[in-house]
Amino acid sequence: MRHSIRNRLLGTTTCVLVIFLTLTGWVLDQSFRSSVTAGAEEQLRLVVYSVMGAVEDEGGSLQVGEDLSEPRLSQPDSGLYASVADDLNGALWISPSTTSEVNFDTGAAEPGAFVFAESAQPLPRYVLSYTVIWEGADVERVTFSAAVDQAPFAASIGQFRRSLGVGFALAMLVFVVAQILSLRWGLRPLRVMADEVQALESGDAQTMQDGYPRELQGLANNLERFIEHEQRSRSRYRNALEDLAHSLKTPLAVIRNTLIEPQVDRSLLTEQLERMESTVTNQLSKASARGPMVVGKPVDIGLQVERLVRALQTAYIEKGVAVSLVKEASPLVRGDESDFLEIFGNLAENAFKYTSSQVSIAVRREHDEAVVSVQDDGDGIPEDLRADVLNRGKRLDEIQPGQGIGLAVVAELVALYSGSLEISESELGGAQIEVRLPC
Repeated sequence: MRHSIRNRLLGTTTCVLVIFLTLTGWVLDQSFRSSVTAGAEEQLRLVVYSVMGAVEDEGGSLQVGEDLSEPRLSQPDSGLYASVADDLNGALWISPSTTSEVNFDTGAAEPGAFVFAESAQPLPRYVLSYTVIWEGADVERVTFSAAVDQAPFAASIGQFRRSLGVGFALAMLVFVVAQILSLRWGLRPLRVMADEVQALESGDAQTMQDGYPRELQGLANNLERFIEHEQRSRSRYRNALEDLAHSLKTPLAVIRNTLIEPQVDRSLLTEQLERMESTVTNQLSKASARGPMVVGKPVDIGLQVERLVRALQTAYIEKGVAVSLVKEASPLVRGDESDFLEIFGNLAENAFKYTSSQVSIAVRREHDEAVVSVQDDGDGIPEDLRADVLNRGKRLDEIQPGQGIGLAVVAELVALYSGSLEISESELGGAQIEVRLPC
């Protein structure tokens, strides 16, 4: 079942609160009930002491005087009762407040020990008994008992429970309202992000806003990069198709006109077919570049360059090129591995192709950029032609095989990754091409 985060959090915290308040209420209720019971026991203990203080020994017979310190013992049905009994004759004295049946039995007890019990019959009462050995009396074992109605104590416990329930209910209400408000405020960035994503889906917006909390800023940045990546991809596909259609117009027209002629110029047809093949290859290469990836494992640029150098050393083994590869750091760039192979493969292959005997490649990281510098000791690239070699089909050397699109593809891919490409003079005397890509 799909539920909103707010409802999940609210439901979870409410359940936890209910359980917590229930347990807390039960603990408080038990504590208050124990306190009330302890208070009743203490009250009965004082009554027993007062009755014991009023006992007089008259020739071995125990008599309880009328001057009792507890007035309620003299008031009929006052709710407080007392009795004095021995093992033989039973009750020796019962307080005047006892006008109805009162059960003073608390069970067997050892002398000198208080026994506290709850009696349910005939009415709920607390009963306390204390047995002593009275020397000189006809029966030495005498039990002093006191009882009190539970009704006032039960009323006190009931009032406490009602107050506790009302208090906890109000506390829960306040907490739930506060939780709703806090969740509404805390989850507002998620609602804003959801609204922005919906606006992006409907085409009402093109970018994400800034100012998200730290926990969501990474997600917002990834969404922004994903949007930019998709926009660049659509633009690249559209431009590639337009370029392809435009580039094929002239060769197709030439072929059509050539076929109309009585004498077909096969060399011209071959030239135009090769041109069309080159155009299709170029546009497919341009459209297939993936560009920066929003998710995925970052690519180790230094490792890619090292593999390319080993492969080119094998391919150009007859040339005996001395290669210097320096990796000051191994920067990681998030993107498609085939794009990086295309970029650095073209640069390294050009260096091996046009060098006299030395190639120097350096890989390092500067701040948040991966920097790869490729140098050779060849003829170099004149300063006034450095911009031209980045155009498709423009070649400075017509002897070496190729179509003149390598550096153009590199430039397009580097631009796709929001990087930079710079051509300068090498310390070895040839050309130096430096590529910077954001990590």
